[in-house]
Amino acid sequence: MKKINLNRRSFLKNSGKATGFVALTGGIVQLNAFNAWAAKKSSLDSHVAKTMLLVSKDLFPGKKFSDELYMISVDSLDGKAATDESLKKSFVDGVAEIDKAAGGKYMKASYKKRVAILKKIQGNGFFNTLRWEMVSVFYNNKKVWDVAGYQGAAYEQGGYYLRGFQDANWPQPPKSASPKGWWE
Repeated sequence: MKKINLNRRSFLKNSGKATGFVALTGGIVQLNAFNAWAAKKSSLDSHVAKTMLLVSKDLFPGKKFSDELYMISVDSLDGKAATDESLKKSFVDGVAEIDKAAGGKYMKASYKKRVAILKKIQGNGFFNTLRWEMVSVFYNNKKVWDVAGYQGAAYEQGGYYLRGFQDANWPQPPKSASPKGWWE
């Protein structure tokens, strides 16, 4: 049996290489998983689904939320579009409109330009449908709650007063912030 001479320095160096390899391949796997997700839509084509995902992220940005979580709302809209041809047409037309406004593809535009485009279409049917889906489906999902740190509705668990209200370390105001009352 061969004895392996392993010191701390070589261990850290080799584990760092392995970590980099895993991170690199993980990014490739994630990209392929995203493309596979977009290809599996029942009624929306890949470009429309990916663009709607980016619009959802632009409307409700959150650093903690992964693409997988944003896909929840697009999956819901895809299911609705499968049964409603006019809704599907509104999605295709809406993506075509924002692509045209971007001067190419919305997905290739800078964040600043995408926000300007969304401000311009604010209030139209495509925009309102995506916004409502994010509010009613995305933010109403337990997976999103877990990432955001939301524990759910308080009334089901006895309210906030006895469950979390006093958990915060509230800063105490200075005495000068509360003048004495007439009775004192």
